[in-house]
Amino acid sequence: MTQETLLIIVLRILLPLTILRWPLAGGIIALLADALDIVFASLIDLGGLWQYHNLDKYLDTYYLGLEAIVAQRWLPIPRTAATLLFVYRLTGVVLFEATNIRLFLFFFPALFENFFLFYAALLRFAPDYELTLRRLGMWLAILLVPKMIQEYVLHYQRWLDDVVAVDVIEDVARSMLGWFGQARLSLAIRWPANLRL
Repeated sequence: MTQETLLIIVLRILLPLTILRWPLAGGIIALLADALDIVFASLIDLGGLWQYHNLDKYLDTYYLGLEAIVAQRWLPIPRTAATLLFVYRLTGVVLFEATNIRLFLFFFPALFENFFLFYAALLRFAPDYELTLRRLGMWLAILLVPKMIQEYVLHYQRWLDDVVAVDVIEDVARSMLGWFGQARLSLAIRWPANLRL
């Protein structure tokens, strides 16, 4: 195992522990650590990532498991929903690991994560909001849309399989800097004309 892989594993194990104390902030931190791990690995050079693609699913399941533990403190309706959504996703991960068929990750979407963050945000910012079964169904339908788009892009179409995150960030930064430079030049050219009015 390389130092790079070990460093990222340590970060992916330690950062999600914040979920246990601060569910919303910790969930966001864990999500960002998951989303940015490859970017971080691309920026440091400590021997490359060693079988990280396989480890990533285990690390995802670890932090989602911490979220599932926190969800056991919730009221019955959100607690039951969170537990069922976690088990549903876990089933997809187990089937994927057993067969190496990525479509299982598409058909068993990680809706649990979106729901966890949604309900943790409710508890933080709207604690008086009652999550009835009807409201739960509505919110799950809303939360499912972006999750299915993400699962479709990542696991069905695999559009990002050959994308290097650092290259994308550099391209976006160059585009933004170019746009800002053109906008500033455009304002500078028009500014004196506006003063003459």
